[in-house]
Amino acid sequence: MKYLPLIFRNVMRNKIRTLFTGASIAVSLFLVVTLHSLLASQDEIMERTKVHDRVAVLHEAGLAGRIPIAYVDRIRKVPGVVCATPMSWFGGNYREEKVQFPQFATDPKEIFNVYEEYTIPADQLKAWQADKSGCVVGSVIARNKGWNVGDKIALQGNIYPVNVEFVVRGIYDGPSTANKEWLLFNFEYLDDKLKKENHEARAGNAGIIMLRAASADAIPAVMQTIENSFASSDAPVKPMTEQQFAQSFTEMMGNVRGFIRYTSMAVVAALLCVAANTMAMSLRERTREIALLKAIGFSQSTVLGLFLSEAVLIGLLGGVLGALGGKLLFASVDLSKVAPGLGLFFIPWKTALGGLALSAAIGFFSGVVPSWRAARMSVVSGLRKVV
Repeated sequence: MKYLPLIFRNVMRNKIRTLFTGASIAVSLFLVVTLHSLLASQDEIMERTKVHDRVAVLHEAGLAGRIPIAYVDRIRKVPGVVCATPMSWFGGNYREEKVQFPQFATDPKEIFNVYEEYTIPADQLKAWQADKSGCVVGSVIARNKGWNVGDKIALQGNIYPVNVEFVVRGIYDGPSTANKEWLLFNFEYLDDKLKKENHEARAGNAGIIMLRAASADAIPAVMQTIENSFASSDAPVKPMTEQQFAQSFTEMMGNVRGFIRYTSMAVVAALLCVAANTMAMSLRERTREIALLKAIGFSQSTVLGLFLSEAVLIGLLGGVLGALGGKLLFASVDLSKVAPGLGLFFIPWKTALGGLALSAAIGFFSGVVPSWRAARMSVVSGLRKVV
């Protein structure tokens, strides 16, 4: 501890160099931590949803297939199924916005039984259930769009060839990990609209069916029963847990984990080169100083420890700004205002602290060779060297 003032003074000796080295580490670690958090936060959210024992039922062909709406009632009768609801993605455009937010045609009487973690005032739920042209919206998107109960929302059909208009009958809420950016409306409204505008071929299809099982132990039997029940039908289905369903979207983008891993390795290698170059330049300028330290009695191990500590301190400076700074940034900024879905993103403490440890490791390994050379330098050659 008695050497700490000396270490801090040497680190700040060349403030510009230290600032830019720390900034390069901070920016690079911010990138690494953010990339890893995309997967870590998703995994953490999906782990928390396990307690709800939900299953998604898709067409065997995937999201491109269509499931008849009649399947919903049949699935509700399967032993072990507590409740089930259709979830048809509408994909409409709101005003001139280019980014779509989630819009689902569903069953107003069952949706909040399936998604039991969501809450909505009883009077608002009743009003929605009584109004076929009504809708409910999440608290986050309602805040971002400035929607209130009684407002009208018009959507231009994209996937479905119809335009729709709803009256906001309620605003639902939920825990921090819940998706509060949905617009939910009555499936019958969409179905009637399609039939009325002579699009009968697109009517009567549920998209996917979400169900809640009685328990986690009942899920395998429920999934097997559902798959067998429709195996020989014109629209065979493929049940999967909610976690598997979410992971399937990641798999559509390819080996994302591998991409992030290799990108992180490249960033770390670049950081090691930058930090090692900084330490080598610093020690080269202080050759005579190192020789004087050894001349007045500093041992090789002390000199090695002093310069390694400087390297680690510079690395930690970048780590605090990049990793912990990123954690605080995303914790204080509402990303749902930037794009739908980003409101669920966060940097877990485990990832942030891992980034901080990585910064210390980068500082340590970048300083090993220059510090070792400084510790082994002889007093005579150090005093004789002209910089």
